[in-house]
Amino acid sequence: MPDSPPPPNDDDPDDIESLMILSPEEYEVLRKAREEQQDDLSRAQVEALLAALEDRS
Repeated sequence: MPDSPPPPNDDDPDDIESLMILSPEEYEVLRKAREEQQDDLSRAQVEALLAALEDRS
């Protein structure tokens, strides 16, 4: 059986597939949301915040 890479893990910060390039505005929105929550944001929360920011633009 050939070795295949494991499926990407959205919770693994070292997974290159989970990296995002953010504009300064996106970074600021995510930074403030993280401070308000006082915890790390899940991938789903980040994507929802970025989608909301995109809708406002």
